[in-house]
Amino acid sequence: MEQLETLWKYQELDLLMDQYILEKKNSESRRQLLKIKNYLVKQERSLVSMDSDATKKNQLLNKLQQEFNSIEERMQVQMERLKSEELDSLDEVEELAKEGFQLQDRIHRKEDELKKLDRELHNFINRIQDIRQRVAKAKDDYVTVKKEYDAEAAGINEELNKLKVQRDKLGSVISNELMNKYRNIKASRTPVMSPLVGNQCDGCNMSLASLMIQRVKDGKRIVECENCGRILFYKESITS
Repeated sequence: MEQLETLWKYQELDLLMDQYILEKKNSESRRQLLKIKNYLVKQERSLVSMDSDATKKNQLLNKLQQEFNSIEERMQVQMERLKSEELDSLDEVEELAKEGFQLQDRIHRKEDELKKLDRELHNFINRIQDIRQRVAKAKDDYVTVKKEYDAEAAGINEELNKLKVQRDKLGSVISNELMNKYRNIKASRTPVMSPLVGNQCDGCNMSLASLMIQRVKDGKRIVECENCGRILFYKESITS
């Protein structure tokens, strides 16, 4: 059947195109691009979060600094009162001294908090800068790898276009009914057409009944494998 012979040649070109598409999809440069892209997306999200945390830490640092300054000012006022000799009683002196010790203790604690937060903020900023440097390098790497992939893909696309022209030319003389059947089968399995090898379907190795084998060899009708659903074809009938 001439239609089946044409469809067989159509399939050969179709399978070759699939190989080129798979080659482009699985190319090393494409894998590198996806890896770098995923890394950049992850790090950009991390930077947004870290920038927000850094802002909060800065705000907390400013608040602690204000509290520290307020306590120091209060301590300075107490010291000035002690020096001024304006106190009327011993109890007042003792009360002032007690408050002074409390203020001094608060100052020490605030100093410790400030130093700790300052160290954390310094380390945090260093981490952000380190990530930004690595992101910048990754972006440069992305540009380099993309040039390689684009060149590689351009060569593959050129071959694909040539094959598509040949394949579509064959497809234009194949009946709509047969092409629709081909596409429907290809949606679930490939190759669509399977040669008859001995008494078996070469696609699934299922042994076929004698009557079905004869129908395939006659080539007068479309015969599908009862097991895998592929279109059976007697390869020896192919003409070059």
